Amino acid sequence: MPGDVVAEARAAVDAHGHVRRDRLLHRIGHSGRVVIIHAEQGAGKTELMSQWLAYHRPSAPAWVALDSGASDPHSLWSRLLQALQAARPETFASLANDYLAGRIRPEEALSLITSASMRDPHPVTLVLDDLHFVAGELQDQLVSLLRRSPNLRLLAASRSRTRFEVPLTAAGLAVTSLSISDLAFTTDEIAALAATLPYQLSTPELAALRRSTRGHPLAVRLAFSVMTSLSRDGARRPTPDEVQYGIEGALADFAPQFQAPEDRTLALMAALVPEIDRSFADRLGGANAWANLERLDALGYGRVESRHGRAAFRLHTLIAGALRPRALTELPQERIAEVRRLAFEHLYEHADPIDILELLIDGNMDRAIFAHFVRNYSEINLKRSRELVAVTEGISAERQQREGTIPIMIAVALSEDSLVPTPRMRQLLELGMPTLEHRVAEAGGAAGRLLQLARFAGLRVSRSYEAAAEAGEQFLRQSGLGSPSWRSGMHAARLQVVLTELLAARIPRALALAEGLADDAHPARRTHQHSMLAFAHARMGDLRAAKRELAAVDASRADWWDSPHSIGWHLARALRASSLGRHDEAFEALRSTETHLDESELWPAIVWTRGIARLVADQAALGYQELDGALAAREHLPLSAGWAEELQTLRGEFLLATGDLVGARAALAHPGIGASSRLARARLAILASQPIDALTHLDALERDAHDSSANDSGPFPAQAVQQQLLRAAAYARQGNAECATSLATQAFLALDRLDNRLPLLWIPSGEMAIIRTLVPLDIWRVPPGSPFAGDEVVLEELSKREALVLIELARGGSIDDIAGDLHVSSNTIKTQTRSIYKKLKVSSRTEALARARQMGLV
Repeated sequence: MPGDVVAEARAAVDAHGHVRRDRLLHRIGHSGRVVIIHAEQGAGKTELMSQWLAYHRPSAPAWVALDSGASDPHSLWSRLLQALQAARPETFASLANDYLAGRIRPEEALSLITSASMRDPHPVTLVLDDLHFVAGELQDQLVSLLRRSPNLRLLAASRSRTRFEVPLTAAGLAVTSLSISDLAFTTDEIAALAATLPYQLSTPELAALRRSTRGHPLAVRLAFSVMTSLSRDGARRPTPDEVQYGIEGALADFAPQFQAPEDRTLALMAALVPEIDRSFADRLGGANAWANLERLDALGYGRVESRHGRAAFRLHTLIAGALRPRALTELPQERIAEVRRLAFEHLYEHADPIDILELLIDGNMDRAIFAHFVRNYSEINLKRSRELVAVTEGISAERQQREGTIPIMIAVALSEDSLVPTPRMRQLLELGMPTLEHRVAEAGGAAGRLLQLARFAGLRVSRSYEAAAEAGEQFLRQSGLGSPSWRSGMHAARLQVVLTELLAARIPRALALAEGLADDAHPARRTHQHSMLAFAHARMGDLRAAKRELAAVDASRADWWDSPHSIGWHLARALRASSLGRHDEAFEALRSTETHLDESELWPAIVWTRGIARLVADQAALGYQELDGALAAREHLPLSAGWAEELQTLRGEFLLATGDLVGARAALAHPGIGASSRLARARLAILASQPIDALTHLDALERDAHDSSANDSGPFPAQAVQQQLLRAAAYARQGNAECATSLATQAFLALDRLDNRLPLLWIPSGEMAIIRTLVPLDIWRVPPGSPFAGDEVVLEELSKREALVLIELARGGSIDDIAGDLHVSSNTIKTQTRSIYKKLKVSSRTEALARARQMGLV
């Protein structure tokens, strides 16, 4: 199987080849006085208890190994007293001796042990292995012992349900139960064990192994034994099919012998499906089927347990693995298909989503696979994408291409681990996208909408953000939320479309589409939504709205600050802090995003926000260096045209702020016509004392705002304020104080509505000084910085005659030569030269020519 080789496993393996179960040991250590490990044969119960004693060394451990003889009261109390005597001889020695000598009857043992335990102030840990051998009445007496002995702790393992797990008892004793799902090896733990193999396993191989064994400890060890044998001591690498067949053969010995034919048939059917609830059982085997499943539970072949508020039966992992191959060969094919169809109908809203996916794949129900993926997207793709890839590994290319949506689904899962489309992802897109294009044109209704969603997903995976955003909007225009079971999937799909709009730098569209997420009840998605919308509002300049979104996030969770979903939240905090002039706070918020720069599609937003924070903090030179370094290091990462224009424009802003007008003019010569670009060009014209050119750029921006065909090219609210202020500055330069005053006043009132002072810093300080004299004192706000300040700003425009004189000076002519060429006196040229020096704020011809070249005047 292709994939990265796992070079280092994080779980520890001891000298005997046992994985140290640190996560489970930690859970036991932080549980109450009673811990019950309830799982089938081979699940590692005894090994876990041994590790607990070895690594945590509880005070006075009393280990009791139980067997079928423990159902006799005399035998149970004898073993218990001997273990307690070894643990605390000063407390239990005389009691144990009297019992073994026959001076104490079995029915008196409980009260005497309880009394002795209550008098002993030292804690004792009672470890009972194989508690299932103890009869129910005797288990009730053990419950009574624990209730009345506060210094006694119990750690017990059982293959069947115990009296400690009865709800009232469990609540009263604060019982912690560990099940087979808790004991199952994680992928990291399997990777640690895999280090003993004669060859290395790739990440997909590890995921596939965990899926085929369900992480069952004994099944995993059997699988490794098979793989070692097939490899012939490392001489060859067995194929996945060989490994699968070998594992099935190794599990065959665990198939039980059934006394009743109906039990055997029911167990074979149970091996084909994830679980069976009561209504499903009735459809499978009639009125007696559920009773038969409860009998399989009593026989220890599986377990009936509460799942999502209903009782459901599952075969034990080893038994299911042993019976599944037999079910496929012994049951009629039409019966197998019917069982799987009924399972999907009854379980798709309740069972584990990966189990249901596997059921659909095994049952060739290909048209339902993508719909199931959409319905469970948040859980599958964000948490279990590798399991999905492992489950779909065996689907043929022909079958994938025929359906079209299946390869798109797999590519989406793979994209969670790769920011740049990999060759495998591209191969999957080439399989699926042509089929989708053909089917979308023909299909209608719900099926057609799903195909549109798959097309959006394919474009999204290919990082074609603009095209994906258009496809996502088309899907949303034709889709409602549908039935309650579909709401989660539709909300997840809308959230992905909103995120895609952000990645395409189409911020207003993202905010508009996000309105449809208001009733999403999924807590993780709502938090992600608030985070994204906080940045979207902050990017638009509405920091009041951004503040509301920031407040909607519970930031007290320990895992939130470093979560990929928190990026937008941090960026919004940085922009808000910058608006308030709190530069250290802004950069502290940005530091939380640095680890995501090379792994998040939002990397251009991170780079852009950091650049804005540098400008506000008057650190343009440093910001320019960081921007160039960030873009050079990430030139291979996906970047939409919208964000590319924003970052190129930001480069021009840095050059303007450092006084390099020539460099800024070159940087802003790109073909982009977004609001940021037009405003930057207007600012350049103002700085170059060309107010007419500035107004030309601002007029073009005004036309864009009224052009319905221009998609998101109009100014954001903060940009509209910036536009008003720049126009006011240009009018003031031309002597139109009345228009300048009106525009500036409107701009400052808008700033209060937005709770944002950032637009002020984009106005050159010389122009701000003029605007300061125009607006009423009560609405004036101090800019949070002054990146376009100072000494390099030209306040007056050269006249046409002065511009001609400047060109002649650049050619090297003397005053007299220039006067002769322009047919004026030398004194006139001298006067005009002095005026040029004054306007350029220089004192010599050399300085004047250097400044003129910098400004692009010559």
